[in-house]
Amino acid sequence: MLGALGLAGAAAMMNGRMTMAQETNSVEPLARSKGRLSEGGLELPDFPGLQFRTALPEGLEWFDSAETIGDFDASGMFTEFRRLWLGYAPEDRDRLQVSVHAARIPAERVALASDYARLLARVWGPKNYGIYGDERDFGEVMTGEDESGFDRRTRISVWRRGTDLLILRADTTLEDFETQASALAAMVGSLEFREGIADPIIDGLVAHQIRLPSGAVLDYPLPPHWQAFDQGKAQAAPISAAVWLDRADEGGNSAIGIFGVAVPAGARAADAPLDQIAATMSDLMMENLLPGTEFKRQPVTNYRMKGFRPDTVQAMFLDRLELADRKMGASGFFLVAGDDVAGFSSLTAYPVDAEAMGIMMHANFIDRLVLDALREQVGQSAN
Repeated sequence: MLGALGLAGAAAMMNGRMTMAQETNSVEPLARSKGRLSEGGLELPDFPGLQFRTALPEGLEWFDSAETIGDFDASGMFTEFRRLWLGYAPEDRDRLQVSVHAARIPAERVALASDYARLLARVWGPKNYGIYGDERDFGEVMTGEDESGFDRRTRISVWRRGTDLLILRADTTLEDFETQASALAAMVGSLEFREGIADPIIDGLVAHQIRLPSGAVLDYPLPPHWQAFDQGKAQAAPISAAVWLDRADEGGNSAIGIFGVAVPAGARAADAPLDQIAATMSDLMMENLLPGTEFKRQPVTNYRMKGFRPDTVQAMFLDRLELADRKMGASGFFLVAGDDVAGFSSLTAYPVDAEAMGIMMHANFIDRLVLDALREQVGQSAN
């Protein structure tokens, strides 16, 4: 189930990888293409920033279908969630049904678009047939069900525009999926918004710097509610560190540390023990934030991230921390950059339920901000 993917599922999205079960058809589940834009459009007067045009599937009749959605309230990720339009062919509704949803989000809980899609798939799925997560503000999941005697596929596409989300949900039977796939690919791939808008979330990020042991400087942005832990504490070479806490989370579940470690003279980049560095920095976070707490570290997965030069020595590490009273998720990304090893280590809730998943989703967004900064300034992005 998508809800049980936990950190490994989040990792797949951050790396933009497709993780698909074997399908009986030859169609790529989340393909996108360009089609002819439909005349007119579906009006969203309460969400002017989400007004869009696209190539709507032919043969569907569209019905104003206002309905408040409360299935995801426990996650704390939405202040408003509504279905606005429903399109289907009345004579064969099971063949294809498309619903248009709009949601508003609290800025202090902003997440990656693909994480929103995964959250929705917990209820609208829950199987996992594909995830697209290359982009920060657009993401998709192909989900569905095979166990009720009515096999189906559900494509969930999410766009974030400021504090609003546009969500398209397309449902089809497994039998009809292959014949409908091209229409869905065109609907998603052709979508364009009518007007450009400002993004108060990104515009409101606060710029920070950390000086690495070599003297190089890394710039990175964080939301204003992420505040420094133990600011002003002296740091000893050969390590640079800056630790930040999510002050909007009353439970104090999430933190991120930005680290720089000096590369020993004469050391080869290829020999850098990134796994040991990641574990050590994560342990350091635990010792400072939860002193005296005993825990057991269980590695979940590790892999190289996209968007870096092929010869860059880098890796992402995902762990589960088992405490006496709960579990936590730990992620760490480190790379060799000249005379430094630079990266981040983060801690957050483990997604055992919808509320914890919401907390983890926001932490993933913070990880992505720092990861993008590393790509742009240190990793010499190949994209």
